[in-house]
Amino acid sequence: MKKVVIFMGFVIFASANPSYEIPPSDTTTAYVEVISDELMQECIKIYNEAKWLEQDLNSEFVNQYSSYEVDKYNQKVRKYSQMIEWFNLNCANKQSKSACKAANKLNEKNGLPLQNCN
Repeated sequence: MKKVVIFMGFVIFASANPSYEIPPSDTTTAYVEVISDELMQECIKIYNEAKWLEQDLNSEFVNQYSSYEVDKYNQKVRKYSQMIEWFNLNCANKQSKSACKAANKLNEKNGLPLQNCN
């Protein structure tokens, strides 16, 4: 059974027992923009909800002769695109304050430069 969730204006179709994953990230020595822990939590939610919606879209059979089914599918595709766009704008290549502080603590211990976590 699917659960419908409205999140930040997005209608999301989630599985009954979702398991959240951390979005993939790269390791870098360059400056990384820092966002609040609260925003990072929203980023993780959107990342996972988009992933689940993508899985739903990939497994969905659409009767291409039914304008209703095609319209409904296209609506989900637009929703998915909006979620990915929001994630890329607000979350991609960014780290949370707590992650920044943890990295600074390790860097300080090793005599490496620190990053501003504000």
